[in-house]
Amino acid sequence: MKKIFTLAAAVLALFANAQSAPTWTPHSSNFPAAGTYPLVLDAKAGGVVWGFGADGTGNDADYRVFTKTSDGGNTWVGGTMTGIPTTVSVSDIAAGDGNTAWVIGYANSGSTQGVWKTADGGTTWTKQGTASFNQGASFPNVIYFWDTNTGMAMGDPVNGKLEVYTTTNGGTTWTAVAGGAAQTGEYAYVHNKSVAGNTIWCGSNFGRIYRSNDKGATWLETVSSPLSDFGGAGESGEIALKDANTAWVLSIFGIIYKTTDAGVNFEPVDLISGTLYPTSLKYVPGTVQTLLSGGASSTYGRGSSISFDGGVNWIEITNNSSDTGITTYGATSTSEIYGGSFSSTGEGVNTLSEILSTSEAGATKGIAIGPNPTYGELNISTVLNVKSVEILDMNGRIIKTFGADSKKLNLSSLQSGVYAVKVNTADGKSQITKFIKK
Repeated sequence: MKKIFTLAAAVLALFANAQSAPTWTPHSSNFPAAGTYPLVLDAKAGGVVWGFGADGTGNDADYRVFTKTSDGGNTWVGGTMTGIPTTVSVSDIAAGDGNTAWVIGYANSGSTQGVWKTADGGTTWTKQGTASFNQGASFPNVIYFWDTNTGMAMGDPVNGKLEVYTTTNGGTTWTAVAGGAAQTGEYAYVHNKSVAGNTIWCGSNFGRIYRSNDKGATWLETVSSPLSDFGGAGESGEIALKDANTAWVLSIFGIIYKTTDAGVNFEPVDLISGTLYPTSLKYVPGTVQTLLSGGASSTYGRGSSISFDGGVNWIEITNNSSDTGITTYGATSTSEIYGGSFSSTGEGVNTLSEILSTSEAGATKGIAIGPNPTYGELNISTVLNVKSVEILDMNGRIIKTFGADSKKLNLSSLQSGVYAVKVNTADGKSQITKFIKK
């Protein structure tokens, strides 16, 4: 009896600790106008986040507003970007510290566009003139700062190359550098970027990726992705960068791809179970392959989910707010993760409970199952050599066994309920995963 109790306890503990999702805690964004939601959040280590807002009421108002936190998301301060003309639309935002941030914006009328900085917590914003963006084809898209001094601003191609400026003194002076090569008719998108270490990737309307490994100073050969477009009406996509070589690309059609050779080759990720929301994707820094997905669309779904195994299996994240749709992510570690959302009550920013290291450890043994729940067939996905498979009830009793290399299990004879599958591999290891039979 003791053996049965121990095994059942192990099944429950593994599922609870290794497969449970964290939860969201909502906070007020304090944007100046009701119905505003965070379009972009940029997080820095130490609990600093800056974001800019967009109109969520359906009236298509063009806002120049921000929200920020300096205490890890417990309190947020919102305000208007005083000093930025109403003829400018904000493209992207970059956090520095609690007082310092930059935005990049394009001219929605007139000719004024470029980079603005605040050094007083958002009270005033001052244009930095040496990031000129004053060519006929200029269109500012992306800005990022690695610290309060070192940054990069990027716009659409001019004369066949991205228009790029870099700075090492907080934007007091910006220096033009040669950007990534573009094809005829190719351009980038506002705030479509992903950063890891010194590496930054940006997507184009041709489904290609502009890449730099040295904070924008020089640009590698532009590579093609499996997507046709990163921001078009036909297809759009997100990039989640882990390091200079490893990244995931997500299509709005719910297909995710992975590269481990800096984008030279991409392979589709086989989604086995759970819901992948296709409008936001974020790699969680400091993990092996934990990903976050989000959506706030009536067309593509409203919610958020987490994958501990690089996109194979997804678990829904619970949001304590009345609206679960996540529009954007910011993250610096497993304990500093932020999500923007629509909220009619003003709770437009959320903090995620800490992701336990055991969560990913339980999911990275190289074995995944699905679909879960199942109506009869359970598939085992692994590159490992399977020695045997056992089906257990929740008292720990073995009720079915399967032989070597069994990866497609017929469980139609099982009654509806909760079970566990124990996969034993040829190297003497095993993994127990809870599943539901409908």
